[in-house]
Amino acid sequence: MVAESCFMLTSLLAFIVAIGVLVSIHEYGHYKVAKGCGVKVLVFSIGFGKPLWQWQRGETLWQIGAIPLGGYVSMLDERAGEPIEAADLPRAFNRRPPLAKMAIVIAGPLANFLLAILLYWGLSLSGVEALRPVISFVSSGSVAEKSGIRQGDEVISVGGVPISGWDELQLSLLEKSGGAVTVPLQLRSNTGSDRSISLDLTHLKRDEIDQQLLSRLGMSPVPLSLRIAQITPGSAAARAGVRAGDQLMMINGERLHGWQDVQSHIASSASQPLLLSLQRQGQVIEHTVIPDAVVENGLKIGKLGFAPEVDMHAWQQQRFMQDFGPLEGLQYALEKTWQGSRLTLVMFWKMLTGVVSIKQVSGPITIATFAGESARLGLSTFLEYLCVISISLGVLNLLPLPVLDGGHLMYHTVEFLTGRRLPPGAEAFGQQIGIILLLGLMSLALYNDIHRLFLG
Repeated sequence: MVAESCFMLTSLLAFIVAIGVLVSIHEYGHYKVAKGCGVKVLVFSIGFGKPLWQWQRGETLWQIGAIPLGGYVSMLDERAGEPIEAADLPRAFNRRPPLAKMAIVIAGPLANFLLAILLYWGLSLSGVEALRPVISFVSSGSVAEKSGIRQGDEVISVGGVPISGWDELQLSLLEKSGGAVTVPLQLRSNTGSDRSISLDLTHLKRDEIDQQLLSRLGMSPVPLSLRIAQITPGSAAARAGVRAGDQLMMINGERLHGWQDVQSHIASSASQPLLLSLQRQGQVIEHTVIPDAVVENGLKIGKLGFAPEVDMHAWQQQRFMQDFGPLEGLQYALEKTWQGSRLTLVMFWKMLTGVVSIKQVSGPITIATFAGESARLGLSTFLEYLCVISISLGVLNLLPLPVLDGGHLMYHTVEFLTGRRLPPGAEAFGQQIGIILLLGLMSLALYNDIHRLFLG
């Protein structure tokens, strides 16, 4: 109970810090460019609702609102309906030329992208820990196994594009998933030979295209040993006398080369006896076990109820540090920000077209949970999470939805191209539609959060 309370408190604090930083940077982008374009800024607010703290600085009222889910910059504008002194009229937002309005509107999202670039750049200068794209474990009967992927294979390229890390592999396959597709992979076996295969993604369901995609396909970077780490109480293995710490050597007289062999034997032997040869405290012993029969995805498979240890030596060999100089680090930061922006757009489009489930939309509860988890893993992990959310915030605000920055940018672009502003009625109607769509999106995100929280 105490641990849960501490985690909730950490998540809440990390969420407040994350949202505070991201919103402040976003709104400061609007503020700075507005001031540079000669527009009078009346209020700079972090958060909505009743102000908890206010202070006057120059002509701008700065404040922190009670609801930490966003912020705003209020500028002098004749359309607000409040009287404006004649001397201030030239500084009204609505009187600025279209290009100035466009610059002010786009400055917020650009500030979020700039924050991500700077954070990634800073992280790169101290070295970035990465994971080689080695398939250390392939699940028996999985899509990966059926496509020809074998334990120990290293992925060299996806769709002809070279990759160097596990994260790149995941991002590439997420972008290409959806619909009846197969993706060409170039693999290098642990003996050094190269070959090409086609990874079959045709049977993926909409709600399977998410951050767990690689594990759903049956691929894992975690190398598993043949030593048993855990035994499920009451399982077939426990009933047969198998113990944690036992080293598996053979099944039915066949030598085992990896955990994939163990899984394959057990899965295909539901309710059938298996002879396990184990090494325990330097002695070889044998146990006959009968895997329990369970049904998964409509198929009857065997389960023994034990889990393997991670091969820590092999795991350390797969991890490596990427060292960058200042220019290389900047290039890395630009590439990471571009990759994140592109993936956000691709996944959003796939949701709109029904290729990916709308269950992927996340709200404040999920953001807070991940913020807390990343904070507990250390400062660099938390900063990387800030980068991801900052990029998502930048992309989201550029969508052509009337109530968002992208919608206002669309209005001002029309004004720039035609020389005329949209009629006030058209803008007002667009705002109403935008608010309805945004409320719908927020409701969906909150529903998904609650569903994950209580139903998993």
